[in-house]
Amino acid sequence: MKPRLLVVTPVHPADDPRIRAKLIGSLASEWEIRYATGPPGPADPAGLQWVPLPGGRIRRHLRSARLLLAGGYDLASFHDPELLPEAILARLLRRRVVFDLHEDLPAQIMTKPWLPRPLRRLTAALARLVLRLAERAMPITLAEPGYRSLLSHDHPVFPNYLHDLPALGTDRPAGGPVVYLGDVTPDRGIELAVAALGRLPAPPPLVVIGRCGAEFADRLRAQAAAGSVPLELTGYLPHEMALPRVAAARLALAPLLDRPNYRESLPTKVLEYLALGVPVVASDLPAIHRLAAEVAGIRLFPPADAAALAGAVGNALGDETLAAEARDAAGEVRRRFTWPAGEVRDYYRSLVS
Repeated sequence: MKPRLLVVTPVHPADDPRIRAKLIGSLASEWEIRYATGPPGPADPAGLQWVPLPGGRIRRHLRSARLLLAGGYDLASFHDPELLPEAILARLLRRRVVFDLHEDLPAQIMTKPWLPRPLRRLTAALARLVLRLAERAMPITLAEPGYRSLLSHDHPVFPNYLHDLPALGTDRPAGGPVVYLGDVTPDRGIELAVAALGRLPAPPPLVVIGRCGAEFADRLRAQAAAGSVPLELTGYLPHEMALPRVAAARLALAPLLDRPNYRESLPTKVLEYLALGVPVVASDLPAIHRLAAEVAGIRLFPPADAAALAGAVGNALGDETLAAEARDAAGEVRRRFTWPAGEVRDYYRSLVS
């Protein structure tokens, strides 16, 4: 009989690549999996039983907490720090749980616009304390080696590397778009990208793929219209739909602003761009800078500098050498930066053995 795994996330979408494709995809052959998320459910339900978490964020949270506390599983894997108090209580009830830390939580809190500035440091310090308490109660896995500094002890790192990529394309239309993939927020530099492209004599089309709030989307459309930038906001697309759009682009962007949560984090999008043979223009942040020193196909610009980004994009669009470097580097990126499926399976086995 297969062990029973509950995977629960009231915040992430059901098709979140790290959870659905990477984690569950690695474990589905050995575990009986129940996957609890808000609707809509996963596009591909193979290998799991989907448990809907209906309603708003608070209702989804309460339902998730009940699932963790009720038991009926051999191991529960959760992915949202909001559930840490309930998970600690579940451990007191002798439930087996594991927390997958996706973000630098204290640094992320420091960027929350809805949180009054005087409270941010206090809340970030409280978050760090909760993480330290959690690691005494349960196993924790990390999405980045830089997150080790948040905790007192070593924990397994499963880097958010590449998984199940489409075949490498070779078609790069001369008039193809510039693309961005990922959540669409001010801190991820999308307004900066639109402003930069608007400085070019003939702005190329910009395709932005990812979740975007309605108000921010309206702001981006107005900004793009004012700068004569052809802008397409696709909204969230499943990976199997998003990556072919990236593969058809002439150039890809990672214009992150300089925020603590991004400095030491290597964006998965940059690896995906390069693995598809698409040249990249990215913010010169430490983790991306280290990658650019090792892998060809990347041009860097100072974060938050629209003029520098415009210059980098303008030069990259006409740079055949850069395009060739990106195509040549794709195989190396695919080999070096692969999701550690075998290590994940071994670790999860160890938690119930």
